Amino acid sequence: MTCAEAIAHELYELGVRRAFGHPGGEIVELIEALETNGIEFVLTGHEAAAAFMAGVSGRLTGVPGVCLSTLGPGACNAVLGVASAWLDRDPLLYFSARTPDALNERSNKQNLPLSEVFSPISKSSVRLDGHGTPIAVREAASLALTPPRGPVHLSLPPDVAGKEDRTRTRSKVRDESCVSSGLEMIHTALNESQRPVTAVGLALDSHRDHQAVRRFLAETGIPFVVLPQAKGVADDRAEGYLGTIASAAGDDVAVEAVKVSDCLLGIGFDPVESCHDWHRDRPFCSISNGSVAFRDFSPTVECVGNVTKLLDELRGKYAGRPTWPPDELRQIRGRVRAAMIPEEKETEAGLSPYHVMERLQQSVPEETILATDVGAHKMLISQVWHAPRPGSFLVSNGLSSMGFGLPASLAASLLSPERSVVAVVGDGGFGMMVQELETAVRLKVKPLVVVLCDRSLAVIKIAQKAKKLPLRGVDFGTVDWAAVAEGFGAKGLWVHSFEALASAVVDWVANRQLTVLAVRIDENLYRGLTY
Repeated sequence: MTCAEAIAHELYELGVRRAFGHPGGEIVELIEALETNGIEFVLTGHEAAAAFMAGVSGRLTGVPGVCLSTLGPGACNAVLGVASAWLDRDPLLYFSARTPDALNERSNKQNLPLSEVFSPISKSSVRLDGHGTPIAVREAASLALTPPRGPVHLSLPPDVAGKEDRTRTRSKVRDESCVSSGLEMIHTALNESQRPVTAVGLALDSHRDHQAVRRFLAETGIPFVVLPQAKGVADDRAEGYLGTIASAAGDDVAVEAVKVSDCLLGIGFDPVESCHDWHRDRPFCSISNGSVAFRDFSPTVECVGNVTKLLDELRGKYAGRPTWPPDELRQIRGRVRAAMIPEEKETEAGLSPYHVMERLQQSVPEETILATDVGAHKMLISQVWHAPRPGSFLVSNGLSSMGFGLPASLAASLLSPERSVVAVVGDGGFGMMVQELETAVRLKVKPLVVVLCDRSLAVIKIAQKAKKLPLRGVDFGTVDWAAVAEGFGAKGLWVHSFEALASAVVDWVANRQLTVLAVRIDENLYRGLTY
């Protein structure tokens, strides 16, 4: 086989069925090899969108997502999506072209040091050279799936892609797993505590471990908070749920409960989701599938391994009794909710974003997959939205990249065509990725795209106001997004009332087609946001 064919063959054996990307002349042989080996090449409008879609595919399936681009500008465009996979812990294989070996030392046209570009934002950057390609691909996939999961970059020059691959001896795959013997220390700390709190995060296998997490929380009665990327792992309608924290509206109230606890237990808690230090200034016990230590931070006690097994063992030994009064837990939940609700549901400027999201959830099926973009609405919806199970709430929170929401909804629609998929995006983020509506039309996927239109980067204004600075560079003009959607071949609607919103959503549920709902909101009705 050629090097390109060897890549395609190994990817198919791994379970890959789609690769996302934007082509260049340097990767046409790889695209052809993928197609002839049963892997569909999905053209996207932008390389960052391809990486977002591949990252979400990896997150939802457990099989590394695959994206590809040409060298030079294509690789530069892919940086955003690869960095997102790096900090959002998505298993991803990113294939880029690179300058032909014969020209590498003679021509600097489009010749960037790609290994140096991608090494800081990927688990490894591999230069494929036509020797042992199948082994290199298998090792890259194994590394991408090793906790903490993430992207691996593989570069392939066009003068190697079409040549016969040569074998080499398989090297040992780096083993990053370990199991701590600290479970007994965690068991002792929990049994001795009076007001323990658990923080649930993404450093676990959400599909395998969520039942163990729910068993542990239900049987111990320990109150808990969740981080946005772990929504759906724990039951957010349970009595012990205090709220979503770290980039979520109203989370200051829930964080105060964490700060007065006498034992903080992280179940998959990864500080990559939090820009605050509440986990650093108190004893912190951690159970996760990979070490969550970062630079000068490490948990007081860390147990790393199979989270289900560790939790079940800990649950069997737990004999403590949390002394949190039920009324206090209810009050915390009530204060979190109250912090988000504005005094008015609507004004002449537009609707309240809180009530838009509340009405949206009431109008869609329970099993809907929601993908949110980044902005003020992300902080709000991360708190408001009920996620019934893992994989039903998609968000970029490690990198927090605008532009994520629409591509994420397309990937989810491809993987689960039978389920309702909704994207909630701001008009700023929608403008960054609007070209992917053409991708959606071509792929015949049918998500509902709710565009919150306030013509503003509302969350940035919070930072400017906090520093007593004038509001600069945060407002933009009106765009008729419904007409734009129609121009791409999607259905486009403006809705100006809650009744019209509910009616349009119910109609989409009953007669699904790619639909963009442009909803005018009043940015002054956001509540509970911090920067």
